[in-house]
Amino acid sequence: MRIAIIFLGIVFSWLLSGCYEDKGNYDYAEVNEVIVNLKPANTYTIYGYLGEELVIVPELTFQNPSDTLEFDYTWKIDTMVISRERVLRYTHQGKCEIYSLNLFVTDRKSGQVYYDRNGVALQIDSPYKYGFVLLAEKSDGATELHYLRLEKPTDEPFYYLPFYNLYSSLHPGDPLGRKPYYITENFTTPNNGGDELTILQEGGGCVSLNGTLWNKEVALEEEFYGGYPEGVYPKLLLFGNVVDLMIGDNGKAYSRYIYPQSSQPTGFHLTRFMNIPFDFDKPNTYIDRIIPATYFWVGLQLMHDKANNRFVAIAANGDPSAGLQGVIRDNSTDPDEFVDLTDFGDYSLVWATCERGDYGTGHYRCIFKKDGEYYVQKFSLSKDYYYATMNVSNRGKWLFAGSDIVSDQAVYAMLRSGNYMYFAEGKSLYYCEFRNEAGGIRQIVKKIHDFDKNVTHLTPDYNGDRLLIALEGGKIFIFYTIDQVLGSPDPWAAGNMYESPDNVDLGEIKQVIFKYGNFMSSSGGSAPW
Repeated sequence: MRIAIIFLGIVFSWLLSGCYEDKGNYDYAEVNEVIVNLKPANTYTIYGYLGEELVIVPELTFQNPSDTLEFDYTWKIDTMVISRERVLRYTHQGKCEIYSLNLFVTDRKSGQVYYDRNGVALQIDSPYKYGFVLLAEKSDGATELHYLRLEKPTDEPFYYLPFYNLYSSLHPGDPLGRKPYYITENFTTPNNGGDELTILQEGGGCVSLNGTLWNKEVALEEEFYGGYPEGVYPKLLLFGNVVDLMIGDNGKAYSRYIYPQSSQPTGFHLTRFMNIPFDFDKPNTYIDRIIPATYFWVGLQLMHDKANNRFVAIAANGDPSAGLQGVIRDNSTDPDEFVDLTDFGDYSLVWATCERGDYGTGHYRCIFKKDGEYYVQKFSLSKDYYYATMNVSNRGKWLFAGSDIVSDQAVYAMLRSGNYMYFAEGKSLYYCEFRNEAGGIRQIVKKIHDFDKNVTHLTPDYNGDRLLIALEGGKIFIFYTIDQVLGSPDPWAAGNMYESPDNVDLGEIKQVIFKYGNFMSSSGGSAPW
């Protein structure tokens, strides 16, 4: 028994010794796991601008926070390495596209690689994609474009970054032209498609600009067979879904039908305008203004026929009715209740806008005048799919509570909610709130501010939370239009977000538009992030 015990003790000692020796024969590395998070709040997309430095500070959680220096960092977009620093500082010079972005964190001791398994997209946009565009004429008559870029909201008090005299700074050797009077935006139809800006000018021709780099693409005259119709010069331009219209200074419309629709996503300038005027139901039709529905899928475009004191519409979506004159079904019989859209009678149109659009329907707001008094009228116009018939609904008309304030020179802006209308008479800015109450529409008019010069333009941004105000002489402001501001004791002091510097020469502002960058954003429901 004693010999057996001694033998077992020797075996146990040998095994124990072998275990210790075995541990010493392996190079064990302590693992310091890392959680990598690149995902921004409320999205999986990081946004950057072409040619501008992008800075990304990754959120890294180390298992051993005291040992964070033994790591290598590799940033990649798709498969291309763009940095080996912990904090990414990167300026993209390629295309405006969506890329996959990742950070690979390598533990030098163990060789273990960590990365964000959720995946993040890097969307590179033009720095001039989304924001206000101001068409201006300088003192020497030269055309200029200013731009205010909508920034992703942060804790900063301002939401727009100005780029004054942007076109001339980008293309100093290629001036736009002279005597500008009109600007509009055109889109291709895919979600990731681009846009163009087309400018009409008296003294320098009419030209389309690339929406990304703002360089010249084509003269409008080249988009007609053999040039403009004889004796006709462009006055207005309307880009629809599959139907575009040029309104000449003769009041006639010239159409361009993009067919087949499937070709449109490949680019612009795929077809040309007809040199023969559009054949309206009345030969004396004279178009003097358009009321564009920016959202393409509304399916119609509305215009004012001055000669016949009425609205006319064109079917503009991709069904067999595209390019036909719309048949507006309005059987109104009492103009005191509702002004017939096909015959205004004793009323004259002062102002009209498409305040918002839905699929197949545009929602409109007008100011009519009769016997020196001004009236507000709202309505919705819905196009029957496959047919050119357009039905009127959501009617309403009432005497404008600001009727004793405004003149025919007043300027207006309607916010997408339909609850607020801004208007300016001379140097004074007002808003009118429309409240639906049991007795009908209640209107509350309140003055916001008096300027030192006349107000010339009021333009809301993508969702109506901000309003650009332009004055004679080229001064601009941006006003925050949310309820909390309007309900404050001094709305102007609470909501004046931005004022252009006095030492910047903007010239005379001819028109202001909000540039959406692509057709999907043009619905205006939200910003692109």
